[in-house]
Amino acid sequence: MAHVLVVPFPAQGHMNPMVQFAKCLASKGVATTLVTTRFIARTSAVDARPAAVEAVSDGHDEGGFASAASVGEYLEKQTAAMSESLAALIEERASSSSPSAAAQQRFTCVVYDSYEQWVPPVARRMGLPAVPFSTQSCAVSAVYYHFNQGRLAVPPPQAADGGDGGGGVARSKALEGLPEMERSEFPSSVFGDGPYPMIAESALKQFAQEGKDDWVLFNSFEELESEVLAGLTNYMKARAIGPCVPLPAAGTGATGRITYGANLLNPEDACIKWLDTKAPGSVAYVSFGSFASLGAAQAEELARGLLAAGKPFLWVVRANEEHDLPRHLLDDPAASGAAMVVRWCPQLDVLAHPAVGCFVTHCGWNSTLEALGFGVPMVALGLWSDQPTNARYVEAAWGAGARARRDDAAGVFPRGEVERCVRAVMDEGEGAAAMRETAGKWRDRARAAVAPGGSSDRSLDEFVEFVRAGAAAEKWKALVLEGSEPEGSEM
Repeated sequence: MAHVLVVPFPAQGHMNPMVQFAKCLASKGVATTLVTTRFIARTSAVDARPAAVEAVSDGHDEGGFASAASVGEYLEKQTAAMSESLAALIEERASSSSPSAAAQQRFTCVVYDSYEQWVPPVARRMGLPAVPFSTQSCAVSAVYYHFNQGRLAVPPPQAADGGDGGGGVARSKALEGLPEMERSEFPSSVFGDGPYPMIAESALKQFAQEGKDDWVLFNSFEELESEVLAGLTNYMKARAIGPCVPLPAAGTGATGRITYGANLLNPEDACIKWLDTKAPGSVAYVSFGSFASLGAAQAEELARGLLAAGKPFLWVVRANEEHDLPRHLLDDPAASGAAMVVRWCPQLDVLAHPAVGCFVTHCGWNSTLEALGFGVPMVALGLWSDQPTNARYVEAAWGAGARARRDDAAGVFPRGEVERCVRAVMDEGEGAAAMRETAGKWRDRARAAVAPGGSSDRSLDEFVEFVRAGAAAEKWKALVLEGSEPEGSEM
């Protein structure tokens, strides 16, 4: 019997799509178990049904990621602790004293977050195939892959005086479905000078060991990234099985709460009541995810730009970022009902709310897919990591939003750019109307992709066949090693 063990990186943005993937895989009739950490299991309700959930140690059982001295310290301890505890879980299931129980419980395949590169050695040691799952776009994954393989060069930085030598802005060459891109449009991990070198190294090496016949799953859908997905299939068995977002069925609206089932932060519901008082399509929703940090200068520029745009706005600011808020600008709009600032909110419910007219976002991949899946046009402010590349695609490739340009000298997206983009998406006029219409078309395509018979659903069915065939082969091998023969076999 096939039994897939799903191993996400234990952070909100990485867990969400893999929880949804585990649910979808289990709904296809494949036994599926999602791994989380003991800290998360104790402090958050992780509901992956119909998949099961098992907790292992990440070396920070009492305090989780927040208790680590640094990102590097967490990753080092997590790698050591989870390698040991995951191997113990696999071995425990494989060594059940009851043969029938073992057949039901033992794992036959591991699907892991492609950043978790300690997983494949553990899986190989336990005799299991390991399939990477990319929580980023096909385009960003392709940039990392081709850059690491030496096929893609990053354009040089502009001269110190900002000149370009008269030849225009330098761009990379188009490659395997990737467009020409400016240096500022590349994911930051290719530059090697970011704040988290261990994360950058993992990003670049994600698919270094994969060959043409090796499965790689992507949280995307074929209609969104057909050209770059086709390019990746020249080097690996790349399949798009997303968006791994709990979307309403194609042709229907949202009813009730919408959730992944793994909320590591506590959302506030007051914002939904506030949205209920606003006119349809009138509110700008502003959120920069669970990890990105703006800083005081960018927070002020953002606030001034939003106020100048003249639209009501709902702004999510995590508790550890509140000290950067320009309260002197926000107190009066908040008191009048023109603005609301919360620490966290149920983002899927917000995006599904009819009052929301645009999403001012850092363009993390989950947020981007969620906006596409709910048909909400974006104001794209890509900060770092994969976000600048996603922001480029939102505007230039998909027509689903307006991209703000950063003032490199000041290191911020200026207020005028924020105002321009919000107006471009939300004002009356043909341009804004066309953008909203395009966003609606992407909503329909995203939902059709995961519906029965859709492109992602067919790819997931193909993967189900792969894991079932592998489990059958393992059963045959086990029976042969035990000196018996399966029923109905023809030798």
